[in-house]
Formats: sequence, C-alpha cells, structure tokens
Amino acid sequence: MKIAVLSDSTSYLPQDLIDKYHIEIAPLSVTFENGENFVEGDTLFAKEFYERMHSEKTIPTTSQPAIGEFIKRIEKLRDEGYTDVIAICISTGISGCYQTVKQAGDMVEGINVHPFDTKLAAMVEGGYALRAIEMIEEGYEPDTIIDELVAIREETGAILMVDDLKNLQKSGRITGAQAWLGNLLKMKPVLKFEDGLIVPEEKVRTKKRALKAIVKKVLARVEDYDVLTLYVIGGDIEEDAEWMYEEAKRQRPDAHIIYSNFGPVIAAHLGSGGIGFGYMPRIIRDH
Repeated sequence: MKIAVLSDSTSYLPQDLIDKYHIEIAPLSVTFENGENFVEGDTLFAKEFYERMHSEKTIPTTSQPAIGEFIKRIEKLRDEGYTDVIAICISTGISGCYQTVKQAGDMVEGINVHPFDTKLAAMVEGGYALRAIEMIEEGYEPDTIIDELVAIREETGAILMVDDLKNLQKSGRITGAQAWLGNLLKMKPVLKFEDGLIVPEEKVRTKKRALKAIVKKVLARVEDYDVLTLYVIGGDIEEDAEWMYEEAKRQRPDAHIIYSNFGPVIAAHLGSGGIGFGYMPRIIRDH
C-alpha cells in the first residue's frame, strides 16, 4: 500500500511542504470582470490579487477545479505507484470540490480515493493534510486516517473578521446575514464556521474590539485543550495578523501556532481586511 495526499489550493500549504511531502494540489481560479482568468498559486498570488481587487469595480468570481483536473492528478498518482489517495477538501458549504473529487475518484480505476470534507478553508484545511501525512509516515491505513480526521473535525473551528459583508454576500458564501445588512454601518462583522458554513457570530463597533473578540472567543473554546495548534491567517493588513499572532503566543504559550495567509480565492470572498483565527486539537507539524 502506498498512500498519497491531494488537496485543493485553498489549503494554502507552503510550497516547501508541498514539495517535501509530495502533496498533489488541484488549483482553483479567479476571474475578473473583463474575463481574465487566473490560476491560484500559478498565475496569481495573494499580493497581486489584493492590488488588483482594490482597483476593480466588481467582485471577481471564483471557480473550483474541473473534474478533468482532479482526474489528471489522480491518474498521475496511480501511475506513480500510489494505491490510495487521501483527498483534503475545502468545506462543502462554500465549494463543490468534495463532490467533484469524489466523482473523479469513481472514474479512475486502479486507485482508491478517500475524500474528506474539512468543513473549513485556508491553512486550517491544510492542517488536515499535514496530519494525514504524519499518519501515513507512521504506517496507518486510509480508513484509520479518515477516522482520525473526522475525530479532529469535532473540535476544530475558526472565527473570522471582515471589513464588510459585501463580498461574502455577493458570492453567496454567508448564511443568515440578511438581518445584519441594514445595520452594519461602521460595524465590524465577526463570523464563524458552523457545520461548514460561514455564519454571523457578532457585530463589533471597531476593528480593535473585533480582533480582541476573536482572540477571546477562540481561546475560550480551547481553554481545556491540553494539545493545541492555533492558526493565525492574515489578509492584506499585516499588522492585524501580527498583533493576533503575538497575542496568541502571550495567552497560550503552550500552543503550537501557525502563521499563514489567505490566497486569492478565499480573499475574493472575504474582501479587504479579512483575518481568521483557527484551532485544532493536535500538534500539527509544519516543517
């Protein structure tokens, strides 16, 4: 038995880890109003995207990989001698990647594909891929790895802040926000992942209070975790992520903390000023 790990690009795994552990990445893409299409992590990167987004009049759209993209990558892994693939997917609540990779796996003979819905995105999603790699190296079989990922998912989550709900509303990625829309003037929306969906959590009057609220809420949720990885996921305002990272270190010095950033696809939905703080009840090796 030889097991590979495949993920979509919204896991935002660092390239050195992708190379080191031979993780196969299926990229999502971003399309601007003029029809220009860019592949995440290949022809468009976060810094360029934010600069472009600020100058655009409309919100760019995003697309998941076509089924053929997944088939190509699964066939490649089979031809390299892999018998099984653990496929780590962005939440089904915000993308169809899980169903697409499942269909692709059913279409390719000679290899078993085991898709997993993380119910999250960004580097917290990537953490599942790294945990799967660790278990593969320890000799576990695919079913045991999936069981572990499911167990982790019960105690994993993330809280977000965005400047406003405009991007999330227009892209249809937020649920239950209609009651908020009329009264968010100068308020900062604090959001959370709930069963794979992005839903409102709280309205806070200033960004400073919102950042403090996110840290307080996450650390309250993980207060009893003896083993913990925290994920600080920054956007285009670096000082906010740096403050959150230092605050996480100060309040939970025992935790392993991973600093990451949103890439173009997730940034397209969050807009400018987005930041996330995630947690997982394992020490996730990121080196």
